[in-house]
Amino acid sequence: MPEAPEVRKYADALHSVLSGQSINTIEARTREAKQWLQANGDRLIGRRVLRVVSHGKHLLGYIHGGFYFHSHLMMWGRWQTFVDGPPPERDRRERARIVVPEGAAILFSAPIFNVGKGDPYEQIENLGSLGPDVLPYKRKFNQSEFRRRLLLPKHREITIGAALLNQRILAGLGNYLRAEVLFACKINPWRKVGELSEIELGCLSRTAPELSRRSYEFSATAPEEDRERMGGDASLVYQQGREYGTRHLVFRRTNLPCLCCGEKIKQLRQPTYNSEANEEEEERTRIVYFCPRCQAVER
Repeated sequence: MPEAPEVRKYADALHSVLSGQSINTIEARTREAKQWLQANGDRLIGRRVLRVVSHGKHLLGYIHGGFYFHSHLMMWGRWQTFVDGPPPERDRRERARIVVPEGAAILFSAPIFNVGKGDPYEQIENLGSLGPDVLPYKRKFNQSEFRRRLLLPKHREITIGAALLNQRILAGLGNYLRAEVLFACKINPWRKVGELSEIELGCLSRTAPELSRRSYEFSATAPEEDRERMGGDASLVYQQGREYGTRHLVFRRTNLPCLCCGEKIKQLRQPTYNSEANEEEEERTRIVYFCPRCQAVER
């Protein structure tokens, strides 16, 4: 699933192509957006796209006159932009298409695409309850709000590995950022939120936005010196010469040596957190990657 850095890059690409441009056509194949456009689509023609932004894993486009479009890519969705107009052929995976005089944007495979009028944070489910954006536009992460949400009484008995995937606590983290943040802070993913020290809470508050920013800017969470080390040592990667294998320190490095202590990186499944029911769901799990020695995991 694309996480905050990847969604921000999509938002940047759409903003570059669409912002300041008047809409020629806008189409959708998702049910609610299609119905809305059938009734209201003519009201969008000729209106300027003001800006396209992201909030965590959500992408929002604001259109003159109080209109908007919204997408969530889920596991497989992606946006593609075109500067010379859209391709004439239609891909069966296409879910939405926005055409302006000097370009176009097409959404593929994503099941969630909305169009409407008003405040999207009031109209779209889950948007209004999102936690602080891990990749804020003003580069100042709201640490106090993150800590307030994380330390709510209902969260004290859940694991920190599950809590960091809860978008109501922190918007934008997914599996790879969660693993990298916990490793950087040397925190056991199975520690309960209520057990964390002030030092550990401070590290999470700093590291989550720092690694998200690094991933956004460099497509990697690993520092450059560690990437060079992995790139030059065949024992530290699955296949030498593949740039992807040097992007992270623990994510998808199962059974490879930890760059800090030499212990083999491990992976296990961990229950995810259902914020509505306030419980961990055994039937819904995600793989978490970790160093048993650095993170004191005995499993």
